[in-house]
Amino acid sequence: MAWQPSEKPAVTLENSSVEDMSKNERIKLGSQGLFFVDPEGGVTFGDEVDALTNGSAETISNNAKELSKFFGIYKQQGRGERGKKTKDFFFMLRIKCPAGGQLTKGQWLALDSAADLFADGTIRITSRQAIQYHHVYGPKLAPLVRHLNRDYREGGTLAACGDVNRNVMGSPIDGLAPACDPRGTELSEEIAEDLVPRTSAYFQVFLSDGEGRSKTPINPEEPVYGEQYLPRKFKVGIAHAGDNAVDLRSQDVGLLPVDDAGEVWDFWSGGGMGMTHNKPETAPLLGEYLGRVRRDQVVDAIRAVVTLQKENGERKDRRQARWKYTIRRMGLETVRKALRDRFGIDLEDAEALPIPPMELHHGFHEMRGGGGWYGISVESGRLKGAQREAVREAVETLDCRVRFTPQQDLMLIGVRDAEAVEAILRKHGVALPADISIARRNAMACPAKPTCGLAMTDAENVLPSYFDAIEAAGHGDVDVVIRMTGCPNMCARPPTAEIGIYGYGKNDHVVLVGGSREGTRIGKPLYRRLSGEEMVPALVGLFGAIKEHNTEGLPAGEFLDRTPVEQLRSWIGIEAA
Repeated sequence: MAWQPSEKPAVTLENSSVEDMSKNERIKLGSQGLFFVDPEGGVTFGDEVDALTNGSAETISNNAKELSKFFGIYKQQGRGERGKKTKDFFFMLRIKCPAGGQLTKGQWLALDSAADLFADGTIRITSRQAIQYHHVYGPKLAPLVRHLNRDYREGGTLAACGDVNRNVMGSPIDGLAPACDPRGTELSEEIAEDLVPRTSAYFQVFLSDGEGRSKTPINPEEPVYGEQYLPRKFKVGIAHAGDNAVDLRSQDVGLLPVDDAGEVWDFWSGGGMGMTHNKPETAPLLGEYLGRVRRDQVVDAIRAVVTLQKENGERKDRRQARWKYTIRRMGLETVRKALRDRFGIDLEDAEALPIPPMELHHGFHEMRGGGGWYGISVESGRLKGAQREAVREAVETLDCRVRFTPQQDLMLIGVRDAEAVEAILRKHGVALPADISIARRNAMACPAKPTCGLAMTDAENVLPSYFDAIEAAGHGDVDVVIRMTGCPNMCARPPTAEIGIYGYGKNDHVVLVGGSREGTRIGKPLYRRLSGEEMVPALVGLFGAIKEHNTEGLPAGEFLDRTPVEQLRSWIGIEAA
């Protein structure tokens, strides 16, 4: 996992022509603001969407696939038991929901009804506090986007994916916790609005009248992103003084309030969890501390970082294109100087405040201004069946608002009677948070196989069975955070977890241990390759080792970090391959 900087000179907007860059860069440039799929042939993204809607095409072209991400859309293809692709084509659609939202009754009912009308009947809460709809087939894609724009929010899926700023995360207790109110949710909305793409293509394709639709872009200009947008995705997370559920050092920009009112913020930059197997020039990296920024300059400072990444980011090798590599290639002092001298940011040198741990926020909690919130544990973020019905009933009958958490859970906001919420949950046969093991509630997984084309292994579909075995062994009370993904893109952030798992090949996993709840440490490899058949005994043994040998009562991540991996393997009873 040790990172080795690339020795290749970077290909950037500042020093190279588009011919030297990747195909993705040429597609973005030729699209004229995400409008054209094939500019020479005059084929627009709207043409391909129309073909899906009328059933004359099962899916979209590869060029369109790259543009579709900017609109919150992922082209997907079913896979059989052995991972072989089938002829089943469909899409995943993601919404934009800054800070997990504080969704009104009407917004939630619109999101909920969309699951049955257009998708597979489930709502998938993501690790970035948004939601995804899975198994959306071609004829229903455009109607789903229009439904969300009409009844959820305008531009509801715009910039949910793509080489732009993604969903801005925020602590789910911001504005709710009695102790302090740094207005992080308000700030997340400001950042999201400032960095949303300005192109008219999204609205021309999905929201204009199909008859007589313009065949040319009305407004392709992007004042922040330019003609080629960013080299890769860009992520922002805003923590709370008492909660780092956003894992701020895993973000391209992470913010922590210095004072209770959020007038000054610690500014971290250059984090990111993704890597590529057997490519030591890629690795999970934690954000570095740049200094302090006043609230009235936070949005300007983030836009300045986005501009530096646009100009200096790698445009040929997408594995090297994230800001976490750009900032290290440029150097922290160079970035600080640019922020101050070029962009006029009053960046203050200071000693960073300690970062608080991640919190779950389950059950009932009293809220600022009266009433409270009730946090519901959603296993792997997959809201379905009886649990989805229970949430809908609670929202409808108790007039609650809804917010998503970075742990893929859900909070009901404005609860006046906790017993009424629990009565609805019990009525539908849904376990209360207190009745679910702490180990299971701490866990997080990405969807992985069979829908995600990047996944090498299962994650969401297999992690519950691991907990069945852990609980059967009597270890469900071990307070440890597990996160699992099916590939090294690390969407569920396993490197900072106390136990992190990600896919390596069709039946192999990497197991990390020793991350921290504060998100300030990357885990170390316990097993670099572990087969699927060995995962259950390894995890049961690891939980047992923590329970038996952590006699000092240390946080699980601290205990695992301090204990040599050879000793852990000896206790587990499975040696390294």
